Amino acid sequence: MATAVLWAVSAAASPTYTSDVAPILQRSCVGCHSENTRMGGLVLVTREALGRGGTRGPAVVPGDPESSPLYLMVAGRLEPRMPFSAEPLGAAEVEVLRRWIEAGAPGPEGHDEQPLSVQPGRLPPIEPTEEVAPQIFSVAYHPDGRLLALGRHGGVALADAGTGVAVTFLDGLSDIARTVAFSPDGSLVAAGGGPPQQHGQVRVWQVADGREVATIKGHKDTVQALAFSPGGDSLATASYDKDIKLWEVATGAELRTLSDHIDAVYALAFTPDGTRLLSGSADRSVKVWDPLTGERLYTLSDPTDGINSIAIHPSGKRVAAGGHDRTIRVWELDEDGGRLVNVLIAHQSPILRIAYAPDGNRIVTSAADRTVKVFAADTLQELATLDGQPDWVMSLAFSGDGDRLAAGRYDGSLSIYDTEDYNDALSVNEEVRGSQ
Repeated sequence: MATAVLWAVSAAASPTYTSDVAPILQRSCVGCHSENTRMGGLVLVTREALGRGGTRGPAVVPGDPESSPLYLMVAGRLEPRMPFSAEPLGAAEVEVLRRWIEAGAPGPEGHDEQPLSVQPGRLPPIEPTEEVAPQIFSVAYHPDGRLLALGRHGGVALADAGTGVAVTFLDGLSDIARTVAFSPDGSLVAAGGGPPQQHGQVRVWQVADGREVATIKGHKDTVQALAFSPGGDSLATASYDKDIKLWEVATGAELRTLSDHIDAVYALAFTPDGTRLLSGSADRSVKVWDPLTGERLYTLSDPTDGINSIAIHPSGKRVAAGGHDRTIRVWELDEDGGRLVNVLIAHQSPILRIAYAPDGNRIVTSAADRTVKVFAADTLQELATLDGQPDWVMSLAFSGDGDRLAAGRYDGSLSIYDTEDYNDALSVNEEVRGSQ
């Protein structure tokens, strides 16, 4: 997210849309709420669009900040806090928006409004004045359990799974590594990201020597999820641009594009036999695809809000999903469709990540309420709650043997839990900071 700017607005004068409000929206909001992306159905490029709003209704209620989702979400009083997965707005910026809405949310003054747009490269390089822990946005275990891949800004840190100490950093991403994955044989690691509304970006490296073997640019927006096929010869990517693409790993050549979602796609997973690819989206659906033909086979449309994460049962016969409606849903999969078999409102805030244990007996979730929870997979009975998380757990990963659970957080900290009793077997803060 753009660095917060303190807006000096005279206490004697109400903020204006053109001079005070529009710059905040352009700097911090339109990357996710433009005509192209429309996250949550919301466009914030004009004052008129603010009034139309999105799936939650109008973004502003003139004269009433306390009824305006725009104000409540940037103030952190309505979940999910906005900007999503970024630093909150400064107090002065939030106050500008509050006072502008309180004054009736007036439109542009004296001339035609020019729609806001994302402006690539609009910010100069800014060096931090003190050490900052790089956030961990994604985590993956190497198949042999020796290494952890930690997705951060600029690339991937490979860390010793026993100590959490990063041993090397694989750079080359211009933005955040929002998703990471090892190939099934463990020889490659891939990361996806890219600058918002510009292009998606994927890098693939050899694990043994850190040599980059493929660079992929093909989406029109950030890559939010990726997954290697079980055979390891293809790579699926999903983006804010609503598309899913399949790539040949050896050459980086695009194989096909899967288009049917109407909002950003946040989650991808292959079934273990590779015959199905599943995707979860902000459009409140999970879709099931044939990856060889690109045909959408059917849609699971029971969720009432956007999906952030999905997980395939090791048998390949079930899928679990979680997202903004705070609910775990589990479907039984067959050739003709999916049957909803279990539902549980599991958290007080949106679910960020969901994962099956390798034995298929447990489901683990993390949420914006700063908890991690463990459930019996068949019944969704809650088995354990790991509360008091210092920040959002942005990613969860089980070791291949299921004995360890890694949790990477927005504040840059990493915990590895012993899954026998979910005691915190290892917590890492300073050690994972020094490798970038």
